[in-house]
Amino acid sequence: MRIERIGNCTLYNGDAMEIMPNLPKADLAISDVPYSLTTGGASKSSKTMSGIFAAHNYANDGQLIMAVVPFPEMMAAIYGALKADADCYVMANDKNVHPITAAALDAGFQFHNLLVWDKVTPTPNRWYMKNLEFTLYLWKGRASTINNPSAKQLIRGGIDKVTDHPTEKPVYLMAEYVLNSSKRGETVLDPFMGSGTTGVACAATGRDFIGIELDPKYFDIACDRITRAYEQGDMFVERAPKEIQEQMAI
Repeated sequence: MRIERIGNCTLYNGDAMEIMPNLPKADLAISDVPYSLTTGGASKSSKTMSGIFAAHNYANDGQLIMAVVPFPEMMAAIYGALKADADCYVMANDKNVHPITAAALDAGFQFHNLLVWDKVTPTPNRWYMKNLEFTLYLWKGRASTINNPSAKQLIRGGIDKVTDHPTEKPVYLMAEYVLNSSKRGETVLDPFMGSGTTGVACAATGRDFIGIELDPKYFDIACDRITRAYEQGDMFVERAPKEIQEQMAI
C-alpha cells in the first residue's frame, strides 16, 4: 500500500475495503462509488453511443468500471468509517439508486433526501436521453441541519473534463456537499476517489481529506490534482454555479 500526504490530505493507493477499518473516523463521507454501467439499450451497431460508451471502449457487458464492491459490504464499511454523528453522500445512476439505498439502510444509515445533478449534456439513449445523475444524502446517528439550508435538491452545471477518468465529476458538485455538511478542519472521506475531485474540493475549502484509490494511474492523477489545488487555492470557483461561489466566500 502506498500512502501520500499532501497538505491536509492523506491518500491511500490500495483496496478501500481493507483500508477503511483501520482509518480514524471521518466527519463526512462523499463518494461517486463504483458500479457496473450499461449503455441503456443502445445497440453497438446503432452508432448512437460515443466517448466512454463507444464500441471500442465498452462492450455493454457491465464492465466499464472494473472494481465493483457489493453494495451491502460497501455501505457497511463506509458506515463503520464515520463518527457517531455524520453525513454521507453517495452518487448513483438511476438503475442503482434503489439497491444502494437498500444497502445503506441495512447498514444503519437513515435517508435524508435524493439530490439531483443536471449535467446538461445528455448521454445518448433509446429511452429518453440521460442528463441526470443522483446523490443519496444519508446520515448516521443524530441528524444535523446543513450549513446552507436554502440549497436546492437540483444542481445544474456541465463539466469540463480535466482527466480521462470515465466518470469524472465536477469540483463544484463535490464542493457543494463538502460545504453543506462539514466545517473547516473536519475530515472528509472518499473511499473511491478516482481522479481526486473530492480531495480537490476539500483542499480548496479548508477541509482535511482521506482518499482511497485502487488504480495506480488515477491515484497518481489525484495526487497531482490535489497538489495543484493547494497551489491554486479556490481558482476553480469561477466556474462554479453562483450559489456555490457565494458559499465558498463565507
